[in-house]
Amino acid sequence: MTKLRAGSFLVLPFTGLFCLILSFYSAADNHQKAELEELKRSILTLQNQLKNQRQEKNQLQNQIENVEIDAAKLNRSIGNLTSKIKTTTKQLKVLQDKKIKLSKRIDEQRSAIAEQIRAAHKTGAEEPIKLLLNQQDPQLLARTLKYYDFLLRARSQNIKQFTDDINQLEITAEAIKKTSIGLAQSKKSLEADRKNLAANAQKRKTILYKLDKSLKSGNEQLVNYQKQQERLETVVNAVKKAAATIAPAKNYPSFISGKGKLSWPVKGKLMHSFGSPRGGDLHWDGWLISALSGAEVKAIHHGRVVFSDYLRGFGLLVIIDHGDDFMSLYAHSQELMRETGDWVQSGQIVARAGNSGGLTDPALYFEIREKGMPVNPKNWLGKR
Repeated sequence: MTKLRAGSFLVLPFTGLFCLILSFYSAADNHQKAELEELKRSILTLQNQLKNQRQEKNQLQNQIENVEIDAAKLNRSIGNLTSKIKTTTKQLKVLQDKKIKLSKRIDEQRSAIAEQIRAAHKTGAEEPIKLLLNQQDPQLLARTLKYYDFLLRARSQNIKQFTDDINQLEITAEAIKKTSIGLAQSKKSLEADRKNLAANAQKRKTILYKLDKSLKSGNEQLVNYQKQQERLETVVNAVKKAAATIAPAKNYPSFISGKGKLSWPVKGKLMHSFGSPRGGDLHWDGWLISALSGAEVKAIHHGRVVFSDYLRGFGLLVIIDHGDDFMSLYAHSQELMRETGDWVQSGQIVARAGNSGGLTDPALYFEIREKGMPVNPKNWLGKR
């Protein structure tokens, strides 16, 4: 029977255990990817259904939706360009500072090298021989030759550094030129996007006026609200079903543990509260919070984005599944910052407040749902 060397009884089991752990994590990772793909497929089917439904609606509704979706794209482009311009401006400043330092160092090196050349010219081409003939003391001669060798190497290094700095200066100057051109192009694109956004806002205002006139009576407006609510319920039920197949995140506090302490999703004044009348038998199922246009809308708790798209009547909408049958909804945004399938942390930005969905002024419509049913946010959020 083959004998194991000392300690070898530990090697095989540990190797096997390590492989088992790797296999476990690989299987878990593949499972999560499969879950995410299934979620995205389910939501894509829902989004296609919503698009087909939207095409059947009246022309004004279609127009306001198209204008708001275009506005969202412009806002995203403006945000990206603004960030790019800020970064490029910083890069340009760094390059310009580098150019100034290189130019200064090159001038100093030029003076030093010129002085060394003049000194060498005075000594002549037979400089080492003259040193050898003029020295009587062997020790002094050795030190002198060593010092002379040091001077030669220093001179050579200075010349090399001088050449390298000149090359770097040329490279930096070219980088400044390209960066400046890129910055100018970004600013031009930003100006064009802002003009388009302004035109878009004017067009939206005109369509909204026509839409309001088309809903002449309070009864027609009520029917419109009912249809909006039905669409939202359809989406909530669909994402609730899709989210049920996703394994909850581990090592995070449960949603219910934060009851009464969760942060507000946006800074602003409460305009309509949960349960307040909306017309007829309809009541508000959440909060409508006034907000500055572009204000950060933040997740109230850790979770996974299960819907991030446009929903007629609610505009750009984000729905987050928090596990344990809890969800939160954030509507009327001007820009969506997260996509379906993204994990988000508590306090992380998921959207920017706006007035999409036909609002006149920017605001956030916010809901909390338990088992698909709306619950009063007052019981869950802390003080502002």
